[in-house]
Amino acid sequence: MVSVDSYGQEQNIAVVEKSALELMAEKRSQIIFKQRMTVGLTQSQLAERANVTQKTVSRIERGDTKVRETTLQKVYEVLGITENHLQELH
Repeated sequence: MVSVDSYGQEQNIAVVEKSALELMAEKRSQIIFKQRMTVGLTQSQLAERANVTQKTVSRIERGDTKVRETTLQKVYEVLGITENHLQELH
């Protein structure tokens, strides 16, 4: 896409569409964040209870797509996230 700024110069503007994996990770991150807030845990508390690092929890909540399924399962278990919650991902 090309646009023209107020000085009449062309600017290249990249339009980036998210992949299905990125969209799913984004939605998953929202579910995890909302549930963590609902149960009243900090990222550090969640990390400790799920036996992962706080950095991992942060990555998950930022929508990182490179998170192991086993790690996600630990977080889901601590937060009480069920299959019903995860149905929103599809």
